[in-house]
Amino acid sequence: MQKVFRQYPRENAIFELNNLLASAAIQDISIQEVSEIEERYCVDFQKSFRLNLEEFYAVTLNHFLKDRILSDEEIMDLERLKSILSLSDKSISKIHEMVGTEVYQKAFEEIVADGRISEEERNFIEKLETDLKLSKELSERISNHVRSTYIQDYIGKAIEDHRLSPEEEKELDMIAKSLNVNIQMNAATSQQLEKLKLYWAIENTELNIYQVGIKLQKNERCYFLAQNVHWYELRTVRTSVNYSGYSASIKVVKGFYLKTGSYSPKSVSSEQLSLNDTGNLYLTNKRIIFIGYKKNSNIRLEKILGISPYTAGVEIDKETGRNPVLQINNNADIFCIILDRLIKEV
Repeated sequence: MQKVFRQYPRENAIFELNNLLASAAIQDISIQEVSEIEERYCVDFQKSFRLNLEEFYAVTLNHFLKDRILSDEEIMDLERLKSILSLSDKSISKIHEMVGTEVYQKAFEEIVADGRISEEERNFIEKLETDLKLSKELSERISNHVRSTYIQDYIGKAIEDHRLSPEEEKELDMIAKSLNVNIQMNAATSQQLEKLKLYWAIENTELNIYQVGIKLQKNERCYFLAQNVHWYELRTVRTSVNYSGYSASIKVVKGFYLKTGSYSPKSVSSEQLSLNDTGNLYLTNKRIIFIGYKKNSNIRLEKILGISPYTAGVEIDKETGRNPVLQINNNADIFCIILDRLIKEV
């Protein structure tokens, strides 16, 4: 009966329009052909199928942008498609923003992948911005995001080893200049980068030599000194407990445990850090020298098996005897880096 009375399902109109777009070149399709489909199905594409029309345009635009370049012919096809589909400037702007944002961002990421933007690349990205009909505000937001993200990623990778070399710093400056990025850091970040530069210098350049008031051996040079350093050692301590029940232990530092809970009445022994002495610390190319209030001590570098750095000190693993834990209130990290270098050079 639908065929007899020439009644067709309205949704078939959009299928027929799709077939028309797929079977002919866009420039060969006339507005009249589109109007005839509307008359045949008694529909108004803009009122009933506006989203479908926008989808046709978006799919075409996305297809043209696979190579991230819109040729003059493709631009003409898009203008023609806008006309035959009767799409408004508002719809076109929305589609270009939706499709173009991702394309523009990926293209920009590829351009800055080497940390440089050449004049040719700059011209390309400006043309792409124009072809995509992106607003200046949107393109600048994408550009700023991509460039600043690249800078942040570069800094992150450069300091993965907790060092910042002069070459890395120079490269960072060149990248920032090429990408036209003004690197702004807060005081804490700037201070941290300065410390990482110092770490690199300690490991790779001549160390500062300190003149000290103690007698050194022939060809012995002092590279670090600190005052009010505490010398700890692990000592066995026997304690009596007279409370029974559950118990647990919490590790504080290597070999040092805090006991919690309850015990049956008995005497137990444990190792605890005990303060041996306080004094001045000197690090030379031959040994660690400790001038304490009670006595003087020294550890030759070749007798050190390893070190365990802490936030405010270091544990020295020696060949023989008790391993001291040195509490250094200032620049403990500098002491550890210099000591590690000197041990390797022995």
